[in-house]
Amino acid sequence: MDGIARLQLLSRDECREVRAVIVGLRSHWQSRSPEFPFFTLGAASYLDAPEERLRYLVKARELNPLLSQHFGWLYRRLAEALSDHFRARVAFPDELALPGYHIYLSHPVFERPIASIHCDTQYRLHEWAGATPDDFRAAMSFTLSIALPKCGAGLRVWPIHYYEIAGETLDTLLRRAGNSPPDYFPYEPGQLFLHSGHRVHQAAPARGLIDGDERITLQGHALSCQGNWMLYW
Repeated sequence: MDGIARLQLLSRDECREVRAVIVGLRSHWQSRSPEFPFFTLGAASYLDAPEERLRYLVKARELNPLLSQHFGWLYRRLAEALSDHFRARVAFPDELALPGYHIYLSHPVFERPIASIHCDTQYRLHEWAGATPDDFRAAMSFTLSIALPKCGAGLRVWPIHYYEIAGETLDTLLRRAGNSPPDYFPYEPGQLFLHSGHRVHQAAPARGLIDGDERITLQGHALSCQGNWMLYW
């Protein structure tokens, strides 16, 4: 489960359909930076839960009905694809946020490696009755590309595992990453990119953005719990 998987989920026309709905919901986007155009649609554990989990839960309760109303068919397709992939039942925990959207509009800052170098351990922010240590070790993350810049987009992944660096400082992690070149995995519109969030990774900087470029992706995580895979953000 520590590798990379790609699942074709949407056609180009379906990507355009989803993008149009996201743009139509712009009043529900949340700005995540005062300096550049980075937004989310939905509650995100890594942004909303660390300071106050209750705030995340309230936001999830407010936004999940909106997301279900407009993207229910997409969540059903996502669940079916991952159920086939995992060969197990897939569910969305009622109290946690549905997978939501990262939205980056064109800006020169996104041509720099400003994204954090990290591992995904969002599951540590939530309660999972019956989950075992093996379940946590097998946690997965996924990205579904909806709209990408003309120059492309992707993920940098280092050959460094979370359990190798647990307890180390951020400076140590950055030094180790600097001494080990990452692999680059390009995204494709409509393709679900599934990976172990436990491998050190970073959203790759763009190369040659132009006016009107967008990077819109559906983001989420998957954790096995008592034989069922739980999808959330």
